[in-house]
Amino acid sequence: MRFTKLATMTAVVAAMFIGAAGTGSAVEGQPLVPRGGVNINETRDVSAQKTDGEVFMEINNQGNLMFWSRSGETFTGQQRGNGWQNTRLITSLSRDRFLEINGANDLVLWTWTGSHYTPKVVGTNWGPARLVTGIHSHAFLEINDQGQLRNWYFNDNYDILGYEQIGSDWHKTRAIAGKDFVDFVEIKGDNSVSEWFDWNNAGHSLQEIQFTGADFSNVRLIIGTDFYHFVTVREDGLLVEYTLGSDGYYYEGLRGNGWGNARLIG
Repeated sequence: MRFTKLATMTAVVAAMFIGAAGTGSAVEGQPLVPRGGVNINETRDVSAQKTDGEVFMEINNQGNLMFWSRSGETFTGQQRGNGWQNTRLITSLSRDRFLEINGANDLVLWTWTGSHYTPKVVGTNWGPARLVTGIHSHAFLEINDQGQLRNWYFNDNYDILGYEQIGSDWHKTRAIAGKDFVDFVEIKGDNSVSEWFDWNNAGHSLQEIQFTGADFSNVRLIIGTDFYHFVTVREDGLLVEYTLGSDGYYYEGLRGNGWGNARLIG
């Protein structure tokens, strides 16, 4: 089944998911330092956060759908479905809604009812989509196989209104992680890292912040959870969260280990 029809879900708190002794700790490594001394905190005067930094979704190699929520300095998992082996991409829009591009290349909105997820097909023929990431409860970004960066919108009933193309030549981008409207982290093809933002023009006037010396070659998966946080799964199975400080630097924190089984996060 694609979702589990249970009123009460069983929390998954195995040590392999939440790390030694069930707690997070500091990760040795330098913070992400913005080149040129730019502090993104000083540019932002609006807020349209996604999942409030507390939750994200995962599909593992067994096809289980997992809901992860913050618990102290780690995240606790709750299985909310199985049979998700054919899912291509996922991304959260809010705590209770996420998008899937399935094996048939349908774009499906999943909404949590309190006991299970209900699906709504909101698009078809999404085969050209290469990357997607939520940036708002009613908006998400897509990079397609033509290198176009698009900002997609929903109405209040979660019908797609359409998109605006806000960029081109994004072929070499390896991953994107939406944090806010419009604010996202990019891992480039050479594994360097940038943050892109535009608070006033819906992405049509994107500004780039590059991070000095950043190398994300060991990052396999990435998801933004709000303006202040994004989460990565590394090749060594570590779950590492980056938190934005008041100085504009991102600081690492270990949130778990044993994440080599994660196939998608969003």
